Amino acid sequence: MKPEVLILGTSHFAIEPDIVNHQQESIHSLVESLKEFQPTKIAVEKPFLIEGELQRKYEEYCSGGLIPAYDEVEQIAFPLAQHFEHNVLYPVDEVVDMSTPALNQVFEWAKEHQPALFQEIMEVQHHLKERENTDNFLTTLRSINEPAYIKELQRIYMKLTRVGDRQHQVGVKWLKQWHERDLAIAANIARAAEPDDRILVLIGGDHVHLLTQFLKESQDFEIIPSLNYIPK
Repeated sequence: MKPEVLILGTSHFAIEPDIVNHQQESIHSLVESLKEFQPTKIAVEKPFLIEGELQRKYEEYCSGGLIPAYDEVEQIAFPLAQHFEHNVLYPVDEVVDMSTPALNQVFEWAKEHQPALFQEIMEVQHHLKERENTDNFLTTLRSINEPAYIKELQRIYMKLTRVGDRQHQVGVKWLKQWHERDLAIAANIARAAEPDDRILVLIGGDHVHLLTQFLKESQDFEIIPSLNYIPK
């Protein structure tokens, strides 16, 4: 039997602290819903370089000595893993230099040298924002995990390939970095998988498309729709 993988795209609580401060009920509701998936392993967007620190924090949480920080791993993955008595969490992120070029440099190039393309990208971003239902954490979560939203987000990345010229492949060079990171994350998930596993992957929403594509194309996994486990 192929391992089952549920890829849940989420926002980052460190940059959206109001979710932690004012929507604990929604976070709890999500955790309760994810219990229905019955994960055997939980993979999180943390690099292996901090594996020891992650383990220390998880053990401290399980002993009742850690107050979860503004971090979706501590707020969502920790209580879920504790419920299923998991001994460890799986850090699957990869450290990749995303600065040559940085994303803001790609946008600046387009703005200065390709204003029409820059406007196209801005329009797609505007459409994405219109799709986001920001009433609360759960409605936002459903929005960013909708196939239509993910498909529209991928349009931005494909438009970025056109930023630059034949001598300066600015957008392509940034996307090489992005693809390297997601390829490595997919490989790390695959290495952790065993037959009959049910793996929950808690990851930033921007990664969902490529991770889903890479794992599907391996034909080694069954991908479970995340919307089935996000409360309405």
